[in-house]
Amino acid sequence: MDCMRRYLFPLLAFCLCACSGQAVFPEPPPRPPSYHLQAPAKAPLTAITDRLVRGRTGQTGVYPVTSAQNALSVRLAAIRAARRSIDIQYFLFRRDETGLLLTRALIRAADRGVRVRFLLDDFTTGDADRVLVALDRHRNIQIRLFNPFPHKSLRALEFFTDFARLQRRMHNKSFTVDNRVTFIGGRNLSNQYFGIDRDLNFGDLDMLAIGAVVPDISRQFDRYWNSPYSFPVQSVIDYRPVPDADLAFAEDLERNASTLLASDYGRNLASSPVIDALSDDANLWYWSDTRALYDPPGKVAQPPAAGRQFAGRELMEKITAARRELIVISPYMLPGEHYLQQLIDAAQSGVEVHILTNSLASSDVLLVHGAYRKYRRPLLRAGIHLYELSSELKYKQDNWNGESRSLLHAKAFVVDRNTLYVGSFNLDNRSILLNTELGLLIDSPQLAGEVAENFIRNVGDNAWRLELRGEQIVWHRADGKRHSTDPGTSWWQRLGSVVSGWLPIEPLL
Repeated sequence: MDCMRRYLFPLLAFCLCACSGQAVFPEPPPRPPSYHLQAPAKAPLTAITDRLVRGRTGQTGVYPVTSAQNALSVRLAAIRAARRSIDIQYFLFRRDETGLLLTRALIRAADRGVRVRFLLDDFTTGDADRVLVALDRHRNIQIRLFNPFPHKSLRALEFFTDFARLQRRMHNKSFTVDNRVTFIGGRNLSNQYFGIDRDLNFGDLDMLAIGAVVPDISRQFDRYWNSPYSFPVQSVIDYRPVPDADLAFAEDLERNASTLLASDYGRNLASSPVIDALSDDANLWYWSDTRALYDPPGKVAQPPAAGRQFAGRELMEKITAARRELIVISPYMLPGEHYLQQLIDAAQSGVEVHILTNSLASSDVLLVHGAYRKYRRPLLRAGIHLYELSSELKYKQDNWNGESRSLLHAKAFVVDRNTLYVGSFNLDNRSILLNTELGLLIDSPQLAGEVAENFIRNVGDNAWRLELRGEQIVWHRADGKRHSTDPGTSWWQRLGSVVSGWLPIEPLL
């Protein structure tokens, strides 16, 4: 979930942005630099990955993790296997059941001597601030916050009074263990991304990676960790635990783990077959030349219109260079006039373009959908296949709360069934110009072809296909049902989407 887009009073933010001028970033306190560590030769992950990559010098093995439950299970297994280091970099972390379960696992790893570095963007620390301070008190755990708020007054007030700086966020997501295994994708660390939230769950995608790309992911983490935008948590959050707070915190972690692990969800975490299978069989991995595509941390201090070659621009050049087929999966679809025209040009030159995004019913941000509405007709006129995720036909994932809504959060692009991108990048202005992003560019015709085939085969069962009849948009479902207005929405939702589309705030979304 991109909480940046859900912040209060975006119109006020727009007005403030117009007069806020160049952002001024505070100087961090003195901090000793630190860098990634190599795992011991006899560490479990060293032995496993050495065996799997044998004879594949320079190649990366990736495995797509689409299951919400498996995404948590493999992370916990990697933490248990850690012997030297764990480096975690995320936009969002919550103090909920899965967040506390991960916290407990990290503390156990630190207790046996593993160094843990946790870099979190400060936009959504929220209820996790005391957990972060408690973690930082451990001798083997260090917590830093990226581009922090002052934490002196109301968060909304701080945001609006320093909007030019605080709207620029680190959206990267990586989870690297012993410099041997890494997780890259769109998934954040909370119940909503691991399939057990009571209200909504995000359909997402991780790539589990081993081999040549992992050291590059570790080096990009070092750049962010040592950058002037990363602050030790104790220098930002003014919270000092009371006596016995550590004991109470430990008891809270154990109580949460006992309850969660005793549930059906918890028992399935322990019995997931993915971990053993991936450890034993190199043929389950997709081997290819894979590159980490990421922004420098200093992007947050650069003017948005500077035209610099950030990772988003490079990715968009790759996407719009498609010659036969392009598949775009992006929860937020705001290409801007430049990239809209490039998508149209591609379609008109014979490229078969497919786009999947959220519908109004499945979107978590009404303002984004309002801005997206104006792109639908030009895309459809160009012959582009446009799909919107259905809120009625449940997105296929192991959602353990069947009544909760399912939303699209995965970000993936397939170019000519040869190249696949998976990461944190949305096709919008914020990813291209404002936030920092991270992903994998995977040159694997086998994997890219399978993802494309799976998309074409299943998208009709999980999404509405949009068609333009005259100037009227019609939504089609695989069972033959049709709608002439946004399916599954109320009159008020549709009105809100129309009105929000009139606001001049798209550059901020």
